[in-house]
Amino acid sequence: MRRLAHRRHLTFLDSASRHAVLGQYSYVTCDPFSTYIIADGRGICNGESIVGDPWAALRALLANYPQIHRADLRAFQGGAAGFFGYELNRTLERLPVPTIGGIACLRHSYIFTTS
Repeated sequence: MRRLAHRRHLTFLDSASRHAVLGQYSYVTCDPFSTYIIADGRGICNGESIVGDPWAALRALLANYPQIHRADLRAFQGGAAGFFGYELNRTLERLPVPTIGGIACLRHSYIFTTS
């Protein structure tokens, strides 16, 4: 990981499980060809703000990269990797504005990678 620390969007998917199928592999990826985040209720793809529902925008982006599973390859064969932050709840339901400010951090982030 140290050798890749300088690379853009370094992502490590760890499989520490000892499960025979689900715990076999860990993955490292970096330098995605595209990025997508949701911040302040709006989608941002490759630095460009997207008008409209950020979830519809994500679905449209994912539809551009269909994956055909190949049985001769490992389970994760490329695609989107990311995380969901707790604060995304405001993009899913109407909630009152918090009375105590939080820390500024990403609510959601995806990177699109190749295998």
